[in-house]
Amino acid sequence: MKITVSPPITRWLLLITMTLVSLLLPVHSALAVPLSHDHSADYTCYMPGHNCGGDAASTDDSELPAEIRYEVRSGDTLYRIARSFGVRVEDLYAVNDLPDTQKLTVGQVLDIPPLGASLRLPEGESVVSQVLTSTLTAYTAGAESTGKSPGNPAYGITYSGSRAEEGRTIAVDPDLIPIGSTVFIDGIGLRKAEDTGSAIQGPRIDIFMQDVKMARQFGVKKNVKVYVLSGES
Repeated sequence: MKITVSPPITRWLLLITMTLVSLLLPVHSALAVPLSHDHSADYTCYMPGHNCGGDAASTDDSELPAEIRYEVRSGDTLYRIARSFGVRVEDLYAVNDLPDTQKLTVGQVLDIPPLGASLRLPEGESVVSQVLTSTLTAYTAGAESTGKSPGNPAYGITYSGSRAEEGRTIAVDPDLIPIGSTVFIDGIGLRKAEDTGSAIQGPRIDIFMQDVKMARQFGVKKNVKVYVLSGES
């Protein structure tokens, strides 16, 4: 039997449902994106210790590109790996001395040609286990992002139980990036997957910041390469 609900009742039910959901669900929202005069996102570069607007600073040996290797995952192909690192398939074949009929196996480690090995990773963090194209946003520990105030016992505490720290903490989808993973975010640097959020799903990543103004200025950055590291050298 089909039951038809009159439009006014439907609207009231929808309003009540949305109100209850907003009260019960955990809150973790990225801050609003400031818009320019043409309503496009005002993307502000954020990289601690890096002059985003000026000439590139000189680098020492610790900042030089490290040798990069990639750990093959289920479903990977040489074409997909080459595209992720911006190198040619034939170069992957040559560098790894692979026969033309080579079939990749899960867990196999491939050397990435120098053209694509431009990640600045510390020693001991040179094996990449996953490459993602992500959307980046920013959040804080305050009510504007988490709904918690400084008097709340859970204020500033991440999903992993650690205290959120700028320059280290990011929120991820744990179904895609395991909690505790170290990741390298292009243009940002190394971060630790320590937190989650109801709005953080798939390849989206929320970067923790202390300052609300800086978090708002960060805005939304799309199509950013993110490298999940295995921690092996």
